[in-house]
Amino acid sequence: MADEGRIRGLITDILALILSYSLGAFIRILPTFKYGANLTADDPLLHYRITDYLVKTGHLPSYDPLSWHPWSYNPTEVLPVLHYYTGAAIYKLVSLFGFKDLYTVVVYIPAFFAPLIVIPLYLTAKELWGREAAVISAFSISLSWAYLSRSLAGWYRHEQFAIPLLMASLYFTLKAMRTDEDWKVIVYSGLSGAFLVYASGVWAGFRALYDGYALILFLLLLLDRLDWRKALALGIPPLYVLIASLGALSNLAYRKLYMSFESTLVWASLLAALVYLLSERIPKVAGRRREVSVVAGVALLAIFLGLGIYQPLTGRLMRVLFPSVKLPQGNVVETVAEHGAGESFESFTTLLIPASLGLFFLIIERWRKDEELTLALMTLISLYFAVSIVRLPPLAAPFLALCAGYFTQRLLIFSEPYIKRVRALERSKGRRGASLPLKRKIYMLRVPIILMLILVILPVSLQGHIREYRGNLYSYALSYEEAMSYPLGFSEGWIDALNWLKNNTKPEEIAISWWDYGYWMQFGSGKVTIADGLTINSSQIALIAKGFMGPEERMLDLASRMNASYVVVDVPAEVGNFQGGGKWIAIAWIAGEFQYSPYRSDESSKWLTQDLRKFFYYDSMSGRYIPTDYALNTTLYKMALASIGFGKMNYFELVHVGKNQGYVEVAIFKVKGG
Repeated sequence: MADEGRIRGLITDILALILSYSLGAFIRILPTFKYGANLTADDPLLHYRITDYLVKTGHLPSYDPLSWHPWSYNPTEVLPVLHYYTGAAIYKLVSLFGFKDLYTVVVYIPAFFAPLIVIPLYLTAKELWGREAAVISAFSISLSWAYLSRSLAGWYRHEQFAIPLLMASLYFTLKAMRTDEDWKVIVYSGLSGAFLVYASGVWAGFRALYDGYALILFLLLLLDRLDWRKALALGIPPLYVLIASLGALSNLAYRKLYMSFESTLVWASLLAALVYLLSERIPKVAGRRREVSVVAGVALLAIFLGLGIYQPLTGRLMRVLFPSVKLPQGNVVETVAEHGAGESFESFTTLLIPASLGLFFLIIERWRKDEELTLALMTLISLYFAVSIVRLPPLAAPFLALCAGYFTQRLLIFSEPYIKRVRALERSKGRRGASLPLKRKIYMLRVPIILMLILVILPVSLQGHIREYRGNLYSYALSYEEAMSYPLGFSEGWIDALNWLKNNTKPEEIAISWWDYGYWMQFGSGKVTIADGLTINSSQIALIAKGFMGPEERMLDLASRMNASYVVVDVPAEVGNFQGGGKWIAIAWIAGEFQYSPYRSDESSKWLTQDLRKFFYYDSMSGRYIPTDYALNTTLYKMALASIGFGKMNYFELVHVGKNQGYVEVAIFKVKGG
């Protein structure tokens, strides 16, 4: 009977994994039914080009000839190198089965790799709480829009690879913390470290576990609950990353992670843990080893800070760790939509019901269990990041799915007395040769059934996305509905404009555009650009912003210095409908045209009443914002007006207009005489 039970359990595990994986993969490919096999029009365009280079040459490029003219950059230092090796390896594998088109393969890679997260998630929940919790955790992540949104087909970015790897690291760390055999601790913590190093070569979000493990290590020390096994389980993974940053991974070495500000916590925790464990054998110190180890860790932090040997935090990471921090005026980071405040509630929606209940019970009931305390704290850390920046809810989604699994197990424990009464009545009826009607069973179990339905089944099944609709109303779309309408590829106007650039300009000719469109022109027309979505050169972006926000002479000067022949403008995106909206706000902010930030809640009202008036005034008769003469004399607005037949340019000639449904979308200007 025991063998039969194990076999049934194994079949259940396999079926649950296959079904949850298949559900996640199917939802992810839905956008391709409407838009075809296309990448999203942003970072995946760059990642495809780098992967293509790797597949064709066998190595990564040392510079990108199309980016950041005239300086370019070394992709192996700036970009996560293992992303491209993973994509190339998958392509080589599937090409054996006849899939030879790399572009199509990378479009579908996220749809089939990202759902692999169900495996470490299922194993983690089963390890901690049992099979029922594991099933709910797996299906919770399969339907989570927070995770789906950044791993759909076409979204060939870092999260698709990194988050499953991070969850694998977490699983092996928890396994190491739970085992009593020393050799298993070494093996499991080593596997956790290997997965964390892999993730560090794929996505900067690995820092959540990198610093999270160190933080929990330090906390267990403070609670006087640290032993060698837990120290190895939590200390080896970040130590592996530190070692990799010494040269094994070029993207970590370039950033000098080993002496970065974010690594000071890792170094301090490792030293404090070492002192704590070694001092146990020193009689004079053993009684106060906790205090001594804390002093040692704090002293190391003081040395790092005092000597200034660490690398300072980037503005982007500063924004993640401290959302309320005020970055310098005119900074680029605040203007990037992905760096805005997180949309945790909008993305997690109904999953928050079982997840928040599970997190609550996990904290109050299981905080004495170190591995479950670790999970609870990592959930809180990931939620903090999800609230701080809009691109990080996918990192928190797996932790919330695990919490939902724990709440399921908690409900099953609550249900046990009801189930026992049903079984007792069944046995009593059976002795009399009768059976208990199904209707009676359901009635007796009505309380746990209703609770399970309302608090777990429906919230997990009805996950979706709360999206803004026409400014002040909101609509709710289920995850699969949102996926079906997720745009891939380029719009009609951009396709036309990119084709024109490809067919009517020389390969070496250089184009100026706002940085959002750099990847588009590199990928779609092979143009050399001076800025793109990597945003690694804020000074150059500021030069472009000043060119667009100044008179024509300033843009002409920029074109001359950069040897650029063309200027490209996305009219509806950059100037809206000439009523105050559009990317021009970001451009003007970076150009230094505003005293107050339109991106900070404490300054936005002053920006509206003072800075905006420089460019637009409100006409009470028409109820519209009207551009001022100052705005209309900027290069950006002159180009936008010229594209629809109003006004003329002195130094630039309109050579092509890409239209979308008959309306002007993309305007291409050439430097006169160039």
